[in-house]
This record gives sequence, C-alpha cells and structure tokens, in this order.
Amino acid sequence: MNSPAPAIDPLEVFELRAWARARLYAENLLELGEAVDVLQEAAEQSGLVRAIGVTGVQDILAAAFEEAR
Repeated sequence: MNSPAPAIDPLEVFELRAWARARLYAENLLELGEAVDVLQEAAEQSGLVRAIGVTGVQDILAAAFEEAR
C-alpha cells in the first residue's frame, strides 16, 4: 500500500528558496538582480503572487535578504 506524498506548501518552498538565494548573495556568489529576478519569476509562475499578492512576495524577499546581510 502506497502512502500519499506529503503536500508541499508553495509558500514554505518560496521562503526557503529566498533564504538560500539571499545567502548566496551575501557570500557574493550571486548579484542582487540575479538572486531576486529568479525568485520573482518563480512566485509568478507558481501562483504565489495571486495567492499572497506582490506585496506579500516582496515582504518575504525583503526579510530574507535583510537577514542575510
């Protein structure tokens, strides 16, 4: 008998990706635009922008990149 796969929370995934890319930026391994543009595109494609709005996405990015400083 197979167990159903656990649900993946897109918000949690996005937050973790934001934190990871912020760390890469903090370590000078990514430029800021390169780090953020990929995340913004992912938020739009995944429907996260529709779910929490542009401001919600920007708040997550701001928090991750502020913490990485």
